[in-house]
Amino acid sequence: MGSDYRTERVDPTRMVQEFPPGHDGQPRRHLPPHAYEHHEPPRHPSAADVASVLGLPADAISPELLAAVVPLLAEIDRLHWAADHAQRRADWLERQSDRHSVVPCLTRRAFVRELETFLAGGETEGVLALVQVAGIEALRQLYGLAAGEAALRHVAGNILGALRASDMVGCLGGSDFAVLLPGTPEEQARAKMQSICARIADPAFVWLGFSVPLTPAHGLYTLKAGEGAEVALAAADLARRGLG
Repeated sequence: MGSDYRTERVDPTRMVQEFPPGHDGQPRRHLPPHAYEHHEPPRHPSAADVASVLGLPADAISPELLAAVVPLLAEIDRLHWAADHAQRRADWLERQSDRHSVVPCLTRRAFVRELETFLAGGETEGVLALVQVAGIEALRQLYGLAAGEAALRHVAGNILGALRASDMVGCLGGSDFAVLLPGTPEEQARAKMQSICARIADPAFVWLGFSVPLTPAHGLYTLKAGEGAEVALAAADLARRGLG
């Protein structure tokens, strides 16, 4: 295996969601309403401000003209603030839509977009892996939502902890994960995914003192430049089911 892969286990995997890469080290909390807003104290335009806007010398600004123009400048400032606020909110929503709500992975939408970009870039070497973990849904039904989410973090931690910074991981929904391994030969990718699946299964996931067996299965597909992301995902899924 290449030396650029990480080999250490992620410990503790239960902290993967609370302390994602690039976070400031504090537990992630939901932002309060309007947290993306940036409030500034109202600005009171001076005669010099009005003169600069109108292209006149400051001594040409009479009190009457100042009183008439100030409300217009205040409205311009308000519109600038509203536009800045709308852009900030759009950026925040875009980041939220790309980030999975439980594990520090891309959502399906974001992963497919990044995979499409990779394939359209003319890359000729890369492998797409699909990992499906059996047992999480049964765990969720038996112990509840928190148990299922903890198992997803266990899986994501073992996947992310064994990959390079250049690799991409997406949670496609349920217990299905997709991994993009750019510039990786198929045999190397197969050995890496086998190692990851072994880590997911052993040691067993533990919830409330009970060992819960998780059974991962994976499929690989060697990517071809110019093909579609959905076609590649379908081919990797066929390989996972032994039909490819």
